[in-house]
Amino acid sequence: MYDFSTMGRFYRFAYNVVGLELSLHGIRIEGRENVPSGGCLIVSNHVSFMDPTTVGWAVERELYYLARKTLFKPPFWSWFLPICNVLPIDRDGGQDISGLRRIIHMLKDGHAVLIFPEGTRSPDGNLQPPQAGAGLIAMKAGVPILPVRVFGTFESLSKHTKRLRFHPIRVVIGKPYLPTIPEGVRPRDAHGPVAQEMMDRIAALK
Repeated sequence: MYDFSTMGRFYRFAYNVVGLELSLHGIRIEGRENVPSGGCLIVSNHVSFMDPTTVGWAVERELYYLARKTLFKPPFWSWFLPICNVLPIDRDGGQDISGLRRIIHMLKDGHAVLIFPEGTRSPDGNLQPPQAGAGLIAMKAGVPILPVRVFGTFESLSKHTKRLRFHPIRVVIGKPYLPTIPEGVRPRDAHGPVAQEMMDRIAALK
């Protein structure tokens, strides 16, 4: 069981607030026993603004999250997002090498980081093709990958709605695994297949 006393004070407060909100949706969690300790790359489908906090609460350990650098520009958010364990990443100007290195170092240092291989929210609730960058992170970090699938957040708050609905939510947590590198494929050419394996593992969670 995770030692919640190791959580940062503000993160623990926010974690409890999110739990209260999710209880109004009648949230159900399956597979919490699969969450490993130590460095872990958590990968999930992405259909709603609710997904980061929902997955963060479901896995029951402190996580780090990614967000576009542009979100950090207003003074309030540049203060608030870091204390919520949100890491800036440049998703608009090409590959953010320094940002990727920071994420990989954090994983190697034993932290858990949540990423969405699809890169952005699905417009229709269905799984989308992954971005190769997710495979790059997995291969460089060399830590277990934990697939997670969220159901119900699209109905609660989709990309096309601004009004929150209290729809039942279910989170299914799969078993951790290490990425499969296709035989005879150069590492730089394996990023796509490794990212696709993430989506296949997510899709298998019913």
